[in-house]
Amino acid sequence: MSDLAMGAAIYFDHELAIDPAPLAALWKRLARRPDLRQWWSTPRGSQKPVSLDLDALVAKVTSRTISSAAIESPDRGLLAMAEVTPENQLDRGAPPRSWKYDAVVALGAAELAGLGLPEMLDALCAFAGAVDAQAGVVVWSRSPSFARALAMLASGDDLTREQASRVTDAYYWRSHWGRVIRGPEWGTFLSARHVATLGDVKKLPAARVVQLASGGAFVQATSEPVEVAAAVPQLEALRAALAPVMPRDT
Repeated sequence: MSDLAMGAAIYFDHELAIDPAPLAALWKRLARRPDLRQWWSTPRGSQKPVSLDLDALVAKVTSRTISSAAIESPDRGLLAMAEVTPENQLDRGAPPRSWKYDAVVALGAAELAGLGLPEMLDALCAFAGAVDAQAGVVVWSRSPSFARALAMLASGDDLTREQASRVTDAYYWRSHWGRVIRGPEWGTFLSARHVATLGDVKKLPAARVVQLASGGAFVQATSEPVEVAAAVPQLEALRAALAPVMPRDT
């Protein structure tokens, strides 16, 4: 396993407040440490983290009283958070974004070594298929803060100027994800509509293509993780092949 940290973001329309099963399954696969904590937030603020009780946390999601819920490790090596606002209370912004909800997972190198990369990618693909993912990415960085920031699209004082600029630049097409893909990155989630536009995605120039239960796909650029700053030929070839579902200024 490399010394890279992972950040993942998935964008979808599935209302977890009604059917939390996909999120509960993801949390269960991640919850191997005995010291994990949980918290949730409302429009008024966030609850202080407390010891993880998955059943209680899932019940809180279905109470329809919170806007996000998460599990995390005290050392910040793991974060798995999702937006769970009831749809009738959801603010999709102006102009309205093409997707309704997002979920992020951020894992440090040590946490990934414990979970295993194949298991982690399988868990993400299972979640993406269950919620009918409209877009999403998996990115890698030697900086856990940067990997987490790219997943959450949240900058901070622990990022370099170049890293903060990369996070800011990612916002440009944010409201359009779903209509178009986010990326491509090392890992790129395609919706069923994207797959229909592209045709046989198994022919994409990628190390691995996983078909999702939703009809979408997960496209992995290289067999091993690479940093987001790496200009690998595989990613450039993938960018050309995915052009029909990528953002365009014209």
